[in-house]
Amino acid sequence: MSISNFRQELREIEGVSRVAELADGLLLIDGSETLLVVYGESQQAGHHSDDRLEVIEEEFDAADYLLISIEGAVLLLEGSINNFDVSYLPAYLGGVELDGIQSAVSSLITGTLEREQLQMDYLSEDERYSVMELFEQVLAANLTTYYTPREVASLVANWVTAGDRTSVLDAACGSGELLTAAIDAIDEPTYSMGVDQNGLACAITETRVRERGITDWQIRTDNFFSMLDEVSTDPQRSLDQHPTSDEERNSLPEAGFDCVVAHPPEGRGLRENEDRNNSNMRSHSRIEHQFVNAACQLLADSGRGCFVLPSHAVRNLRERVLPDGVVLKRLVKLPEITFPIVGVEPVIACVERTSGESKIGILNVTSFDNLDRVCGAVHSIAAAKTVDNVDAVSVHSDISTTTLRTLLDAPGAAPFFTGNLPTLEDVTERIARGMATGHNRGFYFDEEQCADSGIDDRFFTPVIKSIPEENPITSEHIDYYLFDLREFIEENNLDARNIDEVLTALEPIDANAAEHVEERIAPAVRERHGLNGVLPRSISITNPDLVTGATTSEVAWYQVEVDADEVLYDTRVVGISCEETPSPDALQTLLNTPLYQRLNKAQLPNFDADYVQVQIQPLRHLPVFIQQLSKETLDRLNALSPYSSQESRETARTIILEGVDSPYRPAVSETYDAVSPLSTLAGYETQIEQLQAALDQVAEMEDLDTHLVDEEMISRLEETFRSAELFTSRERLVAELLAVYSEGRYWSFMGGTASQFEGMLQDYVESTGGRVDERETEEGNTRLEYRYRSADWKPLRLKVLLDDFFSGELLEVMQSVREQRNEIAHGRLLEDPELNADIILLSFFVFTYALLTEYNEYLGAEDASR
Repeated sequence: MSISNFRQELREIEGVSRVAELADGLLLIDGSETLLVVYGESQQAGHHSDDRLEVIEEEFDAADYLLISIEGAVLLLEGSINNFDVSYLPAYLGGVELDGIQSAVSSLITGTLEREQLQMDYLSEDERYSVMELFEQVLAANLTTYYTPREVASLVANWVTAGDRTSVLDAACGSGELLTAAIDAIDEPTYSMGVDQNGLACAITETRVRERGITDWQIRTDNFFSMLDEVSTDPQRSLDQHPTSDEERNSLPEAGFDCVVAHPPEGRGLRENEDRNNSNMRSHSRIEHQFVNAACQLLADSGRGCFVLPSHAVRNLRERVLPDGVVLKRLVKLPEITFPIVGVEPVIACVERTSGESKIGILNVTSFDNLDRVCGAVHSIAAAKTVDNVDAVSVHSDISTTTLRTLLDAPGAAPFFTGNLPTLEDVTERIARGMATGHNRGFYFDEEQCADSGIDDRFFTPVIKSIPEENPITSEHIDYYLFDLREFIEENNLDARNIDEVLTALEPIDANAAEHVEERIAPAVRERHGLNGVLPRSISITNPDLVTGATTSEVAWYQVEVDADEVLYDTRVVGISCEETPSPDALQTLLNTPLYQRLNKAQLPNFDADYVQVQIQPLRHLPVFIQQLSKETLDRLNALSPYSSQESRETARTIILEGVDSPYRPAVSETYDAVSPLSTLAGYETQIEQLQAALDQVAEMEDLDTHLVDEEMISRLEETFRSAELFTSRERLVAELLAVYSEGRYWSFMGGTASQFEGMLQDYVESTGGRVDERETEEGNTRLEYRYRSADWKPLRLKVLLDDFFSGELLEVMQSVREQRNEIAHGRLLEDPELNADIILLSFFVFTYALLTEYNEYLGAEDASR
């Protein structure tokens, strides 16, 4: 429902005499009752909070009710500014749409509204006696930002409660979605507990839990980590050893919880009101990791945990976050549109306290259609094959985290990653590390200085600064030893720029190393305000140092000259220490094929900016089937390089598949498909015809009956901008635009989208060999112009660009879109913004895939997965 339709439907409610907009997102409704209605998404609410707070303060005493819509709940306040009651509306608990608010207003006016009054005890004293204090908390409430949709709660509860379970803890309960779903899924729940710092959220959760008739339960408005200080975090230790009140004595089951769930806040560093001395808070730099670690410590034997996390939180989850005895069982990637916050890639991490060996189930859920079968797929990975909207695979528990994250996007690639094929590390003795170290002498030692320093050898890494022209490069060519704290910093989760933190951690480990940091490195760092910290300074990678691994035996290094425009790497030097077979040249040939180029981009989209570990080191877990390929096969692949045409890429694919033994051939083929970019407009002819018809009807001012936009279209656009290399720089911006469209803010959407057409074509020009520059005109002005290959310079205008890159019917359609886009860009639009937004979104959809087709033709892309 659009906002204009929402207001009109409010006016049509029987008994409503007037609907007035007092501020953005704040309505006054007069009739038999006087209502103030606050609506809007959480980001909108926060942006306009000052305006609305001021108006609410002026109007509330004269109104009978204040109806607040936030993401997660509808609240009803009645009374005066300092003496009021708060209720929530059970029928509207969940994602709140405008039609739900309209229905709530109608039910309130007709006297049929169902409400549940909240206990004020959960609120702070200021919140209990001031509507304004409470409203400020509403805008910042956890249930606003971290509301968990019912489908996600059902998925979590279904897995975590399976088996004979009776107790459940929600460590960040918010308004209780996960906790109540888990309680409902347990046959005979005996004890439940929810903890959250937001009193309003706890009040809602308390009401919902109480309705379920559990005899033993507790909801606490508290800091979860401070609460743990009151009781033992060891689930095997009796709470009777801690003399507390009766209420506190029962705050945790003696043997731990059967089920632990949480959708914790996310972010880096401690929140300002949390205890900085608490060990749980010190151990992990990310807030969500702190919650997972602490909550898992409360699991009983065979207890299960489920945590809703951002996808980047998967990193280090097994290695550093999960406590001993707790293993990762499932990773479930949810649709990105699950949450209203732009840019979140949500993942459910399912864990269990067990001593048995375990595989990990990786699932990619594209929608919540047929939720029961989706839940079944989480329990049985094999069942996912029968569910259209779930891709899944079971992998070994020791698989690398880098590969895990790739599989979340492309489970179809799993046979390649998890088969019996060796990894690059398996077929080499050692892999080189390239690093631009600069010339800070505090980091360099010769062999004699290393011995005299007394510093442990673990903190020295050999450096070869002058690459000899002939192979092999041996340990005799080592020039210096680098004082290298990178692994120590990473292992201890330290901030390399915080000298004092590093010294505190280093002193008990190696006093000589700490002394060297204090005397030779710290003064320079402090003088530069900690810009580079205790890690070597990075410089331009024209001639990077070749930094080796620790040398425990004679090491042979091979220099491979590469062209960074044609292969995987960002430098001119690749060092590999190889066994006699395979040869480094054979490995290099294979790693430069189109398949490995794509795998590399899928796994390693960004290199570390502080100290660039380049070359093959990051790919050490990448499977290679070099031993499957003959010299003849490798020669044929090498002859095709640099794969600059469609024919050469398709031929390379055929050669590789022919060269791989039959047991691996299907796996390699699936891997190709899993990492291929989108490539064609095939299948979008209907949308092109639909767009042409829509443009014709709008031009003739006719009513448009065609349904132009659906959720599948939006999802496909989002997936395209995540997957296609051409759109890397626009991924987040387009995601935000689509979120704005979904919120019904059509004017903002049209204005934002209009600016993308020219920008995307500019990206295309620059990505395919053209140039875009500010150039001076004959009149002495400057303007953006582009030059494509050998053509003359032309003004960077959408019409000129379209003429250059499109033709036929598609050009005609896009020129019509351009005319409408110009109207929007110049503010001369339109009678029906919702209809025109639909047309612009449909045109953006067609334009995106048309441009991607041109781009993939330039790349010579093979047949792709979409």
